[in-house]
Amino acid sequence: SVESCKTTNRIVRDYLGVTGKGPLVGIEKQIKSGLDYINPDDLDDYVSELENFSQAYSKAASLSYAAGIADFDSVNNFSKDDADNEARSDNSNLEQARVAIGEAKSSLDHLVTMLEKT
Repeated sequence: SVESCKTTNRIVRDYLGVTGKGPLVGIEKQIKSGLDYINPDDLDDYVSELENFSQAYSKAASLSYAAGIADFDSVNNFSKDDADNEARSDNSNLEQARVAIGEAKSSLDHLVTMLEKT
């Protein structure tokens, strides 16, 4: 019996909440509600960081979608031995989505820090 592996974008998309489930469902709406609590002196910085988050989040969502239809790893099965991380493209949509998620997390961390000061 041969074990086969296939990377999938489903887990990433679920986590981002774009499928309607996962911890980040409605995250942008929740972050926007922070505008009611932010110190007026920090409002411009908050809005700027909110825009950065929104761009990175949208980028991650679109790249994770594209990974499901365009990434070679995502649309083909491999034997377990051939599906190691070193053989995967650093430029795949799923890898780019991972980078965008890191950017979104950084922005989210800044937003939370600003809200903690209020």
